[in-house]
Amino acid sequence: MSDSDSLKLAAFDLDGTLLDSAASIVAGVMDCWEACGFPLPEPGDIKRIIGLPWDESVRALLPGAGDAEFAHIRNYHDEVARGVRTRPAREQTLFEGVHDMLDEVEEAGFLLAIITSRSGGRLRDLLATEGIHHRFVTLKTTDNGPGKPNPHLMYQALEETGVEKHNAVMVGDTTFDMQMARNAGTMAVGVSWGVHETGELVEAGAHSVLDDIREISPTLNRLAGGKS
Repeated sequence: MSDSDSLKLAAFDLDGTLLDSAASIVAGVMDCWEACGFPLPEPGDIKRIIGLPWDESVRALLPGAGDAEFAHIRNYHDEVARGVRTRPAREQTLFEGVHDMLDEVEEAGFLLAIITSRSGGRLRDLLATEGIHHRFVTLKTTDNGPGKPNPHLMYQALEETGVEKHNAVMVGDTTFDMQMARNAGTMAVGVSWGVHETGELVEAGAHSVLDDIREISPTLNRLAGGKS
């Protein structure tokens, strides 16, 4: 067995998988759309696009959006960042059991990564706030290239860690996570506590869909193998 074949990678999505943030994201989009004078989307439609790259999510919620609409949104976020506008309240926290689950996966011999559609700066802030930034050997965001379901970010994570694709598993709550994993040739594990339904995750290519965070570590061991 080569050194690379002994390495295992568990790549996690953030929102809806590790972080209970859907309500916060919905509220943030609604505040932005209202401030920009756009027609307000349905909250359920916002949840459906969580996990897509930013530009794709905007076009999904605002069909026909062009340069002017994108400029309005960027200006809104710039004003929030500069304190010109009040920052919307953010109520988001790790799902119960995340710390213990990451311990178990790491102890089983997996390297840990995050692949998300968040920006790099915002991701690092969130992980630092939750005290888990140190857990991950690589963080992949849309700052690094095309987002989900494009396999680009998974390919980068595999290259950086030296893990072979058959020893890597993507864990996520959306069809975009499952499609990215299958496009990259890795295993795909869905979780049912996020924004997409179990049947959708299976149809998108999930090898397994879990209802309990305590199932993640044994499932990863079964699919990709932990320490021998």
